[in-house]
Amino acid sequence: MSEYHITKIYIPRIVRENMLYLIGLGLKGEDIPYSGIEAVKKCSKVYCEVYTNLPGIEKKKLEKILGVKINFLERKGVEEKNFIIEEAEKEDIGFLVGGDPLAATTHIDLVLRAKKRNIDVKIIHASSIFSAVSETGLQLYKFGKTVSIVYPEEKFFPKSFYDTIISNEERGLHTLLLLDIKAENKRYMNPNEAFEILETVDKNKIIKKVIVVSRLGRDDQRIIYGEINELKSCSYGDPPHCIIIPGELHFLEEEFLNYFKVKK
Repeated sequence: MSEYHITKIYIPRIVRENMLYLIGLGLKGEDIPYSGIEAVKKCSKVYCEVYTNLPGIEKKKLEKILGVKINFLERKGVEEKNFIIEEAEKEDIGFLVGGDPLAATTHIDLVLRAKKRNIDVKIIHASSIFSAVSETGLQLYKFGKTVSIVYPEEKFFPKSFYDTIISNEERGLHTLLLLDIKAENKRYMNPNEAFEILETVDKNKIIKKVIVVSRLGRDDQRIIYGEINELKSCSYGDPPHCIIIPGELHFLEEEFLNYFKVKK
């Protein structure tokens, strides 16, 4: 008579490490992917940075949507302090970013710091200005390097952005200009301030026509196209704003842009 032996199989329990979630809020600040909402539910604490983009939604409304308390952080709280990383070593932490989490290079540093401490990082992407500018009719593959225009300060007036504009221009590429944000002072550069800086550095009048994009992706977005002097008297609406310097235009791009041309 055969004997049957029952062998116990032990399956090791998989213990998930703590996670740092970088979650995009999209262009409107409330266009959060479903996976981002689900991730927030797992987090012990949730932070939101407000220095790379103007918050598109009030704190209380965002907290109501996500069902959690949110701590807003300015630049120093993220770049000069390490408490987010230290907390992520012990528990799941959420970090909300306007637009796409990795559109701003400053957040790459946060990811690197986490990886150096062996903390798992999950990136949850969302809509970004870098793809939404196609609403102007310009073709995305024809954009060159993106640059920022910052507020001049005493003994600090960076002009390297102009070299990039010229480089893009020589190759027939469009240039996206991001305008400075001083969130701690509630100061957001408007297009006319940017035009003053551009005119200061553009001695040879290389820049002819520009596109002003305001609050792209939101219900009150505006797109205006024309010469700088024509645009100066226009109403741009509330921030955030961007400026695009078009390069060599395909006839379809030119036709599309005419729908946004400022009326004299």
